[in-house]
Amino acid sequence: MKVKFVSLFFMFLFLVSCGSSPNTTESSRPAVSPSNATNRPEWTKIAEKVDKGDAVFFIGSSNDARNEDEAIKKAAQDAFNKVSNSFGVSVKSTMVDEQSSINGEDSYKLSIKSSLTGIPIEVKKYRIKEQYTERSGRGHNAFVLIAVPKSELERIQIEIDSFGVWALKSDLSESADKIRDFFPVFQSKGVNFNQEIEYSGKTADEIFKETKKAFYLKIECKETKAEEYNGEFYSVIQIKAELFDLMTGKTINRWTAEATGAAYSKDEAVSNGISKVVKEIIGQI
Repeated sequence: MKVKFVSLFFMFLFLVSCGSSPNTTESSRPAVSPSNATNRPEWTKIAEKVDKGDAVFFIGSSNDARNEDEAIKKAAQDAFNKVSNSFGVSVKSTMVDEQSSINGEDSYKLSIKSSLTGIPIEVKKYRIKEQYTERSGRGHNAFVLIAVPKSELERIQIEIDSFGVWALKSDLSESADKIRDFFPVFQSKGVNFNQEIEYSGKTADEIFKETKKAFYLKIECKETKAEEYNGEFYSVIQIKAELFDLMTGKTINRWTAEATGAAYSKDEAVSNGISKVVKEIIGQI
């Protein structure tokens, strides 16, 4: 048996891979010699997931790899598979070809994708707490213990749920009901707007901290021109809409449209104009 602890820097090199390994559970592991099982560190014998303090610990394992490097890499991938599975998604996790670093911590992309953007969801904060390798009859076994902060798991769950908030700025009473026609379109794309907030100049980060939602739809609806001609009213309506990803603070898309409503009453002309603009923007989403 050989015990080897590898620095986090070398662990990063070992982990960079496009492959993934299947989940490994205690019941599916090949038999190992009693001496190996007896002499393993205590942390290798704990459950697959342990909730402790402000973090959740996930243990991954691998068996019969060709060398220690491959054994550690597969064990780490197995641990991240279990992070994915903890969200009720049975998928394989894959390493990012080019890892990004946030506050000195590497990110790991899961095979779960954002419903609207299609971008893989990332574990942006985690720590590799322990590593252990040993010789087996057919190669090398390894165990890896990673710690993911509970705040990071909460952030990932918010991104998976894909709930959103919206805010409307308008002096036109009819607009409040009309803009709700946007919501079924977004729902078909996996985003559910379930909370209205006050229209303001707050940043995406401030809105995220207040609402704990993944998306923000900001809408402005106004009448830019009004005319009456021979008893018929004309109302030019403009709508500007902007969709933000509150997880990243980035704008996903912007839409602007303008249309003219006509009717024999002022209110009906405004209502018709709003309906036309809403329909036009829906065609762009």
